[in-house]
Amino acid sequence: MQASQKQFASQISDSDSAANLLREDLHDLDHEESWVLYLNNCNRPLDKLMITVGSISSTIVDIRRIVKQALLCNATRIILFHNHPSGNPLPSKADIAETEKLKKACDLFDISLIDHIIIGDDCFYSFADESEKSFRQ
Repeated sequence: MQASQKQFASQISDSDSAANLLREDLHDLDHEESWVLYLNNCNRPLDKLMITVGSISSTIVDIRRIVKQALLCNATRIILFHNHPSGNPLPSKADIAETEKLKKACDLFDISLIDHIIIGDDCFYSFADESEKSFRQ
């Protein structure tokens, strides 16, 4: 799914503005999905892409596909999103491990993983806000 900048709000300034951009795509689903928001150096969205569709309790983070699309759209920053159909946005151990793997892969290509946001029922969890890992640049 290629999207033009005209479809996006202006610059992403914080986790609230990022979460609001994907909340509609991930809210009230009965399965997990992972999406990525691709950004330029000024945190302006270049593209958003659904990466995977999972089950009721998990989804795969396709690191190769995420990095490939970042390179294709010249993104220098990305935000990973996924949802928890249970409504509880707290990350699992698998969520934390996959986030670290993606961060390491992005680092190899000078792409910054600036956040991983998990959407729940009318709330979200931001790795950057909660300092689960040091994503802030």
